[in-house]
Amino acid sequence: MPSLKGVNITRGTLGASVIGNADAVCGLLSPGTAIAANSAKNIIGLPLDTTKKLTCIEDAELLGITESYDNANSSLYRHISEFYRIAGEGHTLYIRLYSGAMSDCFEQAKTMIADSDGEIRILAVAGVQTGDEITYKDGLPQEVYNSIAKAQEFYDWTFETFRPCQVILEGCRFNSPSASQAPDLRNLQPSEGVTLEAFKVSVCIGQDYAAVDGLAADDPRRYRADIGTMLGSLAYREVNGNIGEVSGGNIANAAKGAWLQAGLSNHKTIAEWDSQLEQLDDKGYIFGIHYAGLSGFYWNNDYTCTPAIKDKDGYFNEHTISYGRVLDKCVRDLRTALLPYVKSSQPVDPETGKLPKATAAYFEAVGDSVFERMMAAGTITAGKTTVDANSDLLTTPRVLKVSFVVVPTGCIDEIKGTINLKTNI
Repeated sequence: MPSLKGVNITRGTLGASVIGNADAVCGLLSPGTAIAANSAKNIIGLPLDTTKKLTCIEDAELLGITESYDNANSSLYRHISEFYRIAGEGHTLYIRLYSGAMSDCFEQAKTMIADSDGEIRILAVAGVQTGDEITYKDGLPQEVYNSIAKAQEFYDWTFETFRPCQVILEGCRFNSPSASQAPDLRNLQPSEGVTLEAFKVSVCIGQDYAAVDGLAADDPRRYRADIGTMLGSLAYREVNGNIGEVSGGNIANAAKGAWLQAGLSNHKTIAEWDSQLEQLDDKGYIFGIHYAGLSGFYWNNDYTCTPAIKDKDGYFNEHTISYGRVLDKCVRDLRTALLPYVKSSQPVDPETGKLPKATAAYFEAVGDSVFERMMAAGTITAGKTTVDANSDLLTTPRVLKVSFVVVPTGCIDEIKGTINLKTNI
């Protein structure tokens, strides 16, 4: 029987809240000029060297960060709007403006970590796109190249202060004449015989080509890399997810005019560099690609600036962002679980003065419970905690020695198959 109400509007259902997703909290450190407060225009303003917390694009606009701000400064509004286009509103994004060289901004990054109370899990650093004299290191701006080691030092500091944070660098103004001449990010040698293993640092050179194609050749935004898009893709994925995953990974949106054509930060389309993309991929650069048979564009992978290393015992390094994020989550969660036991009184074996087996087993269960939760969530494949029963809790320093092993989830980089015609199966 038809309703007599005419128009019947009901409340829609809401998806899961993203505001509480601690693993997806991001930061964006960008060059720019200060924004003055303007009460007449309802603009709060944003001084240099000041950290602000956003949860939606409107928060940025209240600060005075708009498209017109980008016209005179950096690509800050673009990066923020792309972050929220991909990640969705409700995700936390801390922002901060810096001045000066890109490689000198990591003291500012440390302040952002403190300002966020250690919440930031992934930090994107935008490059300085302006300047009359830009020097290059084999096609990468020298400032970007120099920032790789500085970003790894920054990560080391965050790890040592128990607030590990992955770093994404904007590889703006990529200028290598060919992929063969571009620096190999997975085999960087800043000094002879020394390989830089920046296992927590990634360089994005992917660009929404159509979005900047109408800009003048001397406009610095024409040579940006879309780290906002990449940062949003990372926030959107689970910690063990590869941003290059095809399912749900299309970064294009025709209705919004986003990523209608993919390019590199040299403002060349990926079609123009088609024959060289495999080599760029091998060298660890991150950019958008197209798959034949699918619409849209997808990230090629989630590399970090380090060679893939595996030792004789089966231990391997964090040569992808997803491996790094998983390990960082384990570190944070295990520390949270074990902190309440610091300075606690524990029984010891009356004969040896060491840990009783029951006490060692108890602490192993504390660590293993963290791994069990992560396994149930599909974040890791397995994890194991081992407590050293010879830990001395009587003689200073009284240290409970614990080791952890984590088996991450795997990833299919490529599927290879064969096909033939046959008279029967």
